[in-house]
Amino acid sequence: MSEQEWVHLEVAVIRKETDKAFNVQLEDGQIHWLPKSQISDADDYEAGDRNCTISVTRWIAEQKELCD
Repeated sequence: MSEQEWVHLEVAVIRKETDKAFNVQLEDGQIHWLPKSQISDADDYEAGDRNCTISVTRWIAEQKELCD
């Protein structure tokens, strides 16, 4: 995917993890489940990680109303 197809999210904490998704709390307090299939380098993250930037596909960001 080209660079413009990714949206970068500032994550305060990854609260939970399943085989297929992360439950994240964004820095603005919003909490969302994000499918690992829609996260760039999902294997680099795990539950408990704090203060990280996660890149997600524009598609999922739009579905979750996380971008313009």
